[in-house]
Amino acid sequence: MMLNNAHTFKLTSQGSIYTHTLIHLVDGSTKLLVATLNRELFCFDLSMTHLARPCGCVVVPQTKQLQFTYLPNGSEIVSIDAFNKSSESNDFVIGVTIVKGPETGSCGQYINIYSDWQPDAQNIDDCESEHSCLSLELEFIPYQLSHVIVGSQFYWILGGSDNKIHVFSEAESIQSYEELEEDDTLAEFAAPLPCVPLFTDIFTKDGIRTTGTVCENGYLVVSKVDVERNELLKTWNTTFDAPLTSIAFIRHQTHQLKKPEFLNKVLPDKICSSSGTKQGSELSIAVGYSLKESMVFTDIDAHGLTKIQRLHSSFDYDCVTCLWVADITFQGKPTILMGTYGQELLGYTQDSAGTWQLSWHKPVSAPILGIRYADLTGDGVKEVIVITSTGVQVFQHQLEDVKEIALARLKQLINSTNLQINN
Repeated sequence: MMLNNAHTFKLTSQGSIYTHTLIHLVDGSTKLLVATLNRELFCFDLSMTHLARPCGCVVVPQTKQLQFTYLPNGSEIVSIDAFNKSSESNDFVIGVTIVKGPETGSCGQYINIYSDWQPDAQNIDDCESEHSCLSLELEFIPYQLSHVIVGSQFYWILGGSDNKIHVFSEAESIQSYEELEEDDTLAEFAAPLPCVPLFTDIFTKDGIRTTGTVCENGYLVVSKVDVERNELLKTWNTTFDAPLTSIAFIRHQTHQLKKPEFLNKVLPDKICSSSGTKQGSELSIAVGYSLKESMVFTDIDAHGLTKIQRLHSSFDYDCVTCLWVADITFQGKPTILMGTYGQELLGYTQDSAGTWQLSWHKPVSAPILGIRYADLTGDGVKEVIVITSTGVQVFQHQLEDVKEIALARLKQLINSTNLQINN
């Protein structure tokens, strides 16, 4: 699949592997938030403008610097994350962790939680800067900030220098947030780790939450939890001889053709979907390794952490800094996207034998700190978003390829519809 450089956003200074997140608006559009170490937060957006000329669409980039309170001079932003509390409106909560140095007058670490932040979906310049802020002091240096949804409850997940993963929840009775005690926290985070947790990924399906965490000393732990009972069902762990930098679950799913909404009026209601080729149901894990080739742990339910496949050539471009797994070929097959400090974006896919192979690699202008796959342009097709130490590069699919795939899918769907109607 061909990727074209749609746009490059420049940053005034460098961030970290934790200082970027996506916000998904209820109208289906997506915006990217990126923070720098010197307390600047930017909201990036791309829109498609249709022109009456042969070249067709033009990508229009928009950038806005966001103003947040309680970010004093001399402090540094360590990590950010965001989620939407509502499914009907844009009611975002944004978390920002900071470290205050001696020049601020009072050293310390804090997590600032901003609520009532409502970006306008049509014009990035109208993003509201009015919000409320709750600042909680931390007794540890913060690392990755993320979140997990349990039922209707949102929980902040924060790795710390005290070898623990801390969980914060909203206390509605006092309209505040508080850290959960060990007896009340999520089961997989109750026990301390042997070293500083660098990255955590979470996957929930059919009432089972699978959590994977990699640590600074090379420790890897994967846990399965019964969500309803908050009961730890199974834990696997292993240790390598160098830091593990990142982790991402590989979701092998059955690929189906679903009827697009715009065909509801022309196709019978009973024709909803047509099954494609089953790709398997196992859950695997991709892990970034700092000093050697990165690896995939295949089908952890069946093999635990014993079936390891090395991702050959992944260390040829320096240390792997980040991972993202997505179906960027539109074939129902995952691609492992890897970012390296050596300024290279790597793409790994499986061959017919199930072996992961380096399919392509693409140079970028600076060391890569993060990867996302989301529809930033609002045209219905996701883009590969690469966050580097100097800016953000957005890679867009070749539109001719997307058109051919869409037409082939529609033809297959219509053929399936005709077959079911005749039967």
